[in-house]
Amino acid sequence: MKKRKILSIASTTACLLWLTACGGSDEVSSEAEAAEAPASDEVITLKVGHIAPPEEAYALGFDAYAEAVEEATDGRVQFEIFGNGALGGERELLEGVQLANLDMSVITTGVVTNFVPEVTAIEFPFLFRDLDHAYQTLDSDIGQELLDTMSNAGLKGISFWENGQRHIANNQQPVKTPDDLKGLKMRTIESDLLLDTYSALGTNATPMAFPEVYGGLQQGVIDGSDFSYGVISSTNVYEQVDHFTEAGLYYASATLLMNDDLYESLPADIQETLVTLGKEFAATQREISQTLEEEQKQQLLDNGVEIISADELDLDAFREQVQPVYEKYEEQYGDILERIANVE
Repeated sequence: MKKRKILSIASTTACLLWLTACGGSDEVSSEAEAAEAPASDEVITLKVGHIAPPEEAYALGFDAYAEAVEEATDGRVQFEIFGNGALGGERELLEGVQLANLDMSVITTGVVTNFVPEVTAIEFPFLFRDLDHAYQTLDSDIGQELLDTMSNAGLKGISFWENGQRHIANNQQPVKTPDDLKGLKMRTIESDLLLDTYSALGTNATPMAFPEVYGGLQQGVIDGSDFSYGVISSTNVYEQVDHFTEAGLYYASATLLMNDDLYESLPADIQETLVTLGKEFAATQREISQTLEEEQKQQLLDNGVEIISADELDLDAFREQVQPVYEKYEEQYGDILERIANVE
């Protein structure tokens, strides 16, 4: 656990006022009023969980965001942060936010799709032309519409941060063509779309929580998975793989979110601060992610991992292989996928 400050919470008590009628009336009326929002000088402590180790972009980005929120609110909002998967995998974290056992998190968006199917639209393989296309889409009205749908699952979607371009890593053989993936046991997050994507590529797809991945590779339960440079580097998973293919299978965003009921209970100025800074620090966290990537790539090379660069691949062959995935979901997501394609 990382605890930013000694936390104090001023208790809120309900005030009950009895009004007794006078002047001979035999009617007695009563009214109970409970304070709905915290008093203006009360410290609001937000319990946060995420899976990132301290040096990874989720953690660094959230630390910067938390500091900015605390400063902007003059200490009225403080954060109790549990990183490095201390409270479980991302599905457990998201369920915790839903159930109000946890206040806030940064969750890989692919996991969010299990609770908010509409968000699947931004998880399709080879969807974005480049990083700028991804950022423009996520920060547009399209992104905001998807964030707003999260309220249907009891979540307040604040902004889309970055997990990163997901590349293919394994400990069996170099992957240069789709045929090289056939038969490999590939781990994926719990996402029907990604299970379908890996099946289309001819692999044996296995959903697995991230904290189990290192051991799964070590014990041969899985042969590989997809990772951003940040994830494979900061979690030391590179120790269990030999080959890393820069396929850019899909761009993985991460959703900054919190419990919706809690959000609605907060004073309006606190709500505005959390959202405004959440969107501002999306750009900051993405910059952190990209800045770290070259260093992380060199770390893999220094530790003997073979990196197959994108210019060595026939990416059109990979795109063609996953076309059945687009066809399967055309009726459900075709309209929004077309809108995404048209984002400049």
